[in-house]
Amino acid sequence: MRAFQSLALVAPLMFTHAVLAQDADALLTRLSNKAKTYDACQISYTSTLVDLKNDFELSQDGVVEMQGDKFHLDLGDYVIYSDGQTVWTFEPEMNDCYVDDAQTMRDEGMDPTKLFTVWEEDFRREWMGRASVAGKDCAHVNLYASTDKPFHTLQLFVDDKALEIVRVVMKGREGSDVTYTVQSFSTELTVRPGMFTFPKDKHPGVNFIDNRL
Repeated sequence: MRAFQSLALVAPLMFTHAVLAQDADALLTRLSNKAKTYDACQISYTSTLVDLKNDFELSQDGVVEMQGDKFHLDLGDYVIYSDGQTVWTFEPEMNDCYVDDAQTMRDEGMDPTKLFTVWEEDFRREWMGRASVAGKDCAHVNLYASTDKPFHTLQLFVDDKALEIVRVVMKGREGSDVTYTVQSFSTELTVRPGMFTFPKDKHPGVNFIDNRL
């Protein structure tokens, strides 16, 4: 009798957890399917870094243009180009350009082209309910990463009517959290020749720092 009573208490919780997991899976599948229809897109956003250990906070605006695994990211102080194989990080004030392998940058969590498909990797998913974010009614899903990621949790806030990401919060393992809030999103991007590679001819005397092995 006692075992039956315990099962009666646990069973509804197990059923609720299964339903919520299905909700998260269904939403992310819809997001992935919509993302596959994009040829290219542009996102304007604000990022906020909070270093919990050192009591430090920094906000920054950015505009990223993407096509496939290629992107052009303008952060003002830095401009980052990637053709999917190589990443060039240009610092205009110093006329320095850092060259990195794109896969290495992906492994370190720096790849904006994964914004719409990151959940397709090895994450445990959890439906967290609903939240008001930037004036929009959003679905909230948490993604829990494996130990090889530089972060342990991604919090996704999605306008599930428009099927657009409104905010992503990256919870770092070293005590730093980064929040990305989308200001505008457009799929009307005109891809210009060479926009994803560093234009060396436009920056005479640039100093290249090659970090590739």
